[in-house]
Amino acid sequence: MSATIKLYSYWRSSASYRVRIGLGLKQLPYDYIAVNLAAGGGEQHSDPFRELEPQAQVPVLQDGDRVIRQSLAILEYLEEAYELSGAALLPSESRERARARGLAQLIACD
Repeated sequence: MSATIKLYSYWRSSASYRVRIGLGLKQLPYDYIAVNLAAGGGEQHSDPFRELEPQAQVPVLQDGDRVIRQSLAILEYLEEAYELSGAALLPSESRERARARGLAQLIACD
């Protein structure tokens, strides 16, 4: 049986790695769909992937009929949609959440 969550990812992408860490911390099963950014000019430019992500970037998370792009948006979605699963991805106190988000923005820049 396949998971309802699909992660379109490239193993060398730091943005994709962030999402894989988040999925692991939330203990969520998911299907990993490799998008080779280097082979043959890049699979991200294929028509099927462009339909999913017009900017041709990874990671992309598909949860049922929802498609979420950009690693930090995906992590926020996972935290809100699966709040009771696994570990919290953000602190519970608002000031600490703001600080964590600010640090994440410094690192991300995807």
